[in-house]
Amino acid sequence: MLYFDNMTQDVGYKITKQDIDSTIIYLKTQNKPNSREDAINYLQEKAAVAHVAAHKIVEDEQSGKIDLVKLKR
Repeated sequence: MLYFDNMTQDVGYKITKQDIDSTIIYLKTQNKPNSREDAINYLQEKAAVAHVAAHKIVEDEQSGKIDLVKLKR
């Protein structure tokens, strides 16, 4: 089970007005609550999940469970 608590402050991701506006549009298309606060919460949750997943990948690489992940730039 993964647990996270508003980790976006520490991962270098800064939510922009454009991010919020785009997320509000997306939430509307999904028939989900779509206030500014809802959009911010959604973005924070997704950033935190990505942060936790990245840590898990690094742990798995270091333990030899998976090969080194190489990202294209």
